[in-house]
Amino acid sequence: MAQGSKKFKAQRPGASKKPHSNKPKIQRKGGRLIAPKKAHVVEQQKLKKGLEVAIRNKIEQEVTHKASTSLHKPLSVVKGAERPEHKGIPGAPRPETSSK
Repeated sequence: MAQGSKKFKAQRPGASKKPHSNKPKIQRKGGRLIAPKKAHVVEQQKLKKGLEVAIRNKIEQEVTHKASTSLHKPLSVVKGAERPEHKGIPGAPRPETSSK
């Protein structure tokens, strides 16, 4: 019987592993949301978010209306580019079209 330790570890054929990079994860801005497990809490959060969006849009419309009435020429509001991930989400702001 051969004496001494084995020189190489046995490897499975075709199982070459890539070395893992030990990059630290970057910190991202914003708070972390942990999804609640209770259904009524999820419903409350959806309702709260919808109300916040509706209130913000209403305030924006009122401010725009006041600004446009105080000027001698009509005011045109230019919205930013719409992001594709917000399409189809209820409560997301929709671009308004002007008939002028």
